[in-house]
Amino acid sequence: MNIKMIRASLVCFAVYFSGFANAGLIDLNTWTQQGTSSNGNWEVAADGSSVLQTINGSATFFTSTNSFINSEFTGSFSVNANGDNDFIGFVFGFNGLDDFYLFDWKQGTQSLGGSVIGYEGFRLSKISTGFDVNNFNAMWSHAGAGIDVLGTDYGSNRGWANNTNYEFTLGYSTSEINISINGGTFNNEQIFHFSDLNNSAGKFGFYNLSQAGVQYSGFEEDVCSENCSADVPEPSTLVIFAIGVMGLASRRFKKQ
Repeated sequence: MNIKMIRASLVCFAVYFSGFANAGLIDLNTWTQQGTSSNGNWEVAADGSSVLQTINGSATFFTSTNSFINSEFTGSFSVNANGDNDFIGFVFGFNGLDDFYLFDWKQGTQSLGGSVIGYEGFRLSKISTGFDVNNFNAMWSHAGAGIDVLGTDYGSNRGWANNTNYEFTLGYSTSEINISINGGTFNNEQIFHFSDLNNSAGKFGFYNLSQAGVQYSGFEEDVCSENCSADVPEPSTLVIFAIGVMGLASRRFKKQ
């Protein structure tokens, strides 16, 4: 291989990996609460690295200022309280209270009058025009016009545990959604995977319903990698050769 081919390979290598340098801790001081203000109390740490939501009430959201697509988000959340078992989670592709994806997670199954009114486990829903996020019962039951439940993962061992730190990874691209959880009884487990979608850019944020004492921390946004594989080309043979020539043995692993 001549020097021109090597230089071309190095250029490809630089372009392919340049986005990884953009990863960094998200400053939550720039984020804002969405929805009815009395529904939530989002207390951001002075350094902007974490936020605590303290109110047990109706649906509340805390979202980024910027919109994202073809991005991977990582971070952790925990419920530092006892005596409740309701909904925590996050939103993405958020373009207003009538246009977003909702990932929520309930600790325990609840029944009323012999009928189940809330299942332990995970849900992924698409909210669109016609759904009222201020309707507590609609948000709780995930039912009504303007909400489409795309997937569920219920079971007696699928709820979150108190005082346990969970790490999550969300891959959100123009065509895919991938969500995984690590912590407690979950070992880097993929919860949902959807492909062949037609997604658009939107804000990312946190979500609570009828749950207080929820801490979100250490969030980062990065370019797509293994969780957005459909949108990231594999490095060419020339790039691989260039890596070998340069003696670069580093490899980007999935965040643990």
